[in-house]
Amino acid sequence: MTAPTRRPAPATGGPGWDAAVGALVNRSDRRGGTLRLVSSADVDSLDPARTYYVWVWLLQRLLNRTLMAYPTDPGPGGLVPVPDLADGPGQVSDGGRTWTYRLRRGLRHSDGTPITSADIRHAVQRVFAQDVLPGGPTYLVPLLDDPARPYPGPYRTDEPLKSVHTPDEHTVVFHLNRPFSDFDHLMAQPCAAPVPGHADTGADYGNSPLSSGPYRVAEHRPGAYLHLERNPYWDPATDPIRPALPDRVELTIGLDVDELDARLVAGEFDINLEGRGLQHTAQGRVTADDVLRSHTDNPRTSFLHFVAMQPHIPPFDDVHVRRAVHYAADRLLLQEARGGPVTGGDLTTALFPPRLPAHQNLDPYPSGPDLRGDLDAARAELKAAGLADGFEAVIGTQRGKFRMVADALVESVARVGIRLTVKELDVATYFSLGAGHPQTVRENRLGLIVTDWGADFPTEYGFLAPLVDGRQIKRNGGNWNLPELDDPAVNALIDETLHTTDPAGRARLWREVERRVMEHAVLLPLVHDKTLHFRNPWVTNVYVHPAFGLYDIQAMGLDATGPDSSDA
Repeated sequence: MTAPTRRPAPATGGPGWDAAVGALVNRSDRRGGTLRLVSSADVDSLDPARTYYVWVWLLQRLLNRTLMAYPTDPGPGGLVPVPDLADGPGQVSDGGRTWTYRLRRGLRHSDGTPITSADIRHAVQRVFAQDVLPGGPTYLVPLLDDPARPYPGPYRTDEPLKSVHTPDEHTVVFHLNRPFSDFDHLMAQPCAAPVPGHADTGADYGNSPLSSGPYRVAEHRPGAYLHLERNPYWDPATDPIRPALPDRVELTIGLDVDELDARLVAGEFDINLEGRGLQHTAQGRVTADDVLRSHTDNPRTSFLHFVAMQPHIPPFDDVHVRRAVHYAADRLLLQEARGGPVTGGDLTTALFPPRLPAHQNLDPYPSGPDLRGDLDAARAELKAAGLADGFEAVIGTQRGKFRMVADALVESVARVGIRLTVKELDVATYFSLGAGHPQTVRENRLGLIVTDWGADFPTEYGFLAPLVDGRQIKRNGGNWNLPELDDPAVNALIDETLHTTDPAGRARLWREVERRVMEHAVLLPLVHDKTLHFRNPWVTNVYVHPAFGLYDIQAMGLDATGPDSSDA
């Protein structure tokens, strides 16, 4: 492992505040050098079937290709998947139930073996093995499974998944059990990256995965670093998306957030891969310095920061208790905990981000004219629950901004007698084995959980269904329906959206889904996130990808002043 090269902090102004939002900054096709990334948390998994962190999905774009992928486009075009391994979009037939893809020729894995349609099918089959490979998205399971004879995954049977056909080595056909107009988006998720059966080691695959993208894993020491090197079998002539400019990519893992920010701004690292943005200490320094500020971006990421309440943990099984928390929330204090209105996010009382057609101005639990909370309404709800004197409970969180939000909520609800104890969970496993694991939630009696969420793909279904669809509750980890909401009326409305071809009608249905969810009061929306990102001036092709809300590292390179640029 080589020590990071320190570069001086920027001495001259950059392209400007927010220059990489909607545009490409420092455009270049220069090859070579080592792109030095940093994160406080480790990757959740290098197995494409198990990862669910959005920043790891961006990392996967370096390692793996999928049938479809989001293009290198900072504008609205970046929201629409384009062919990657496939030679065209899915060909749709049978009323939207059959999707056919054909692979490009000359594709190879990082061990030199050809990429075939059987590798795609095997990758999809692995998603069904949630007992072995929990953690990643499972949209494909209800679309491709037979409820009368559920498929157990490739580790429990030698039989292939009957709904996926491979008539030849270059063709894969998906037979859905219901129409799903967003299927191209699912084929852009990491879990659709090809995995050949001969290399699949089950739960251990993430320790030594093959690659189909321009880079492969050179070395990974969990909690310390991840190094990528070029994949000699990747052919740029077959890849319309990835320029693969650096020779190496090195990720340093596990730094304290304030140390991370200081070393990033000092030039020791190029980009913060994790994308949670500069923390409070660095924000003050950077925003007060005109030169440093010109190297920052403050995008609206479409992430929702919220608190989930658990109806299976008393006294949150009473809707009046959940409503009391809504009314008692000091919205301005909670926004400040995220970094304030500039870098913390836009206050929201609704779930959908503004860029989605179903967004509505929904505020079922008003927090008073000063946004500091309606304490009288909160006390009335507690009285209705028989808890006029309040109660004690536990709120789950992790370090950093999540902890600050937890502390702010503790202060908010204490005003009406709700006494919360903060429980910090491990950052690296927060969503896989912590807050996202129902057993952990119950063992720690986490009545409230601080979290954030970004859409798996940029549609209403991709944004809200994982949070509220009862059929997407995951008992083995990686659960995003944190309240474990399973309302038949909500589930039925979600199904109706999938059969509605009229965009306006579909938006109306999603608004009704949102209203019904908010009636349950299990989700307390706080802000639609804005984060303050810092880009060092020698990094090229920097832009915030509209589908992910973070910097798209696969597009990046280094100019002549960058670390290790001499080896270009």
